[in-house]
Amino acid sequence: MAGEAVLGAELVTPEAALFAGEATAVITATSEGDLTILPGHTAIVGDIVSSVVRIELPDGTTERFAVHGGFMQVATGVGSAAGLLDPATDGDRTTRVTLLAGIAEHVQSIDVTRAEAAREVAQARLAATAGRDDDEDDRLGREQAEASLVRATLRLQAAAEAAPGRVSA
Repeated sequence: MAGEAVLGAELVTPEAALFAGEATAVITATSEGDLTILPGHTAIVGDIVSSVVRIELPDGTTERFAVHGGFMQVATGVGSAAGLLDPATDGDRTTRVTLLAGIAEHVQSIDVTRAEAAREVAQARLAATAGRDDDEDDRLGREQAEASLVRATLRLQAAAEAAPGRVSA
């Protein structure tokens, strides 16, 4: 896709930078709905909800990441994407998308067996505490099980999108 407009994109967690480079689009979900960021996008700061983030590359491929919440910043201006795009564009008006996530992983690195086991454990923990609202420990345990279930479900959804048939229903 030579000559196609690109933006600089980066996805960072406390453990590692999972992606840094050129993209033609970044698609994510926010608390206000799905968002597609293209070159020239207006500047924004917002949240990212648990979702599959897709980064479309100039060669037509798409990188997918399971992102378990975080924040994003989009900046468009002269040199905004410096360090992520060809150095020749440093003096040009460019767009930079920065995604900061507490937990994120490339879908190809998801251990489906482990995610399925985590889902089963979370479901069992929730079933064991259903209807109980005895004390703060019970409520905390349910909240943790619900969060674990959301993470496991997202991992399985992301793996299924990336490689249909890789995940059993």
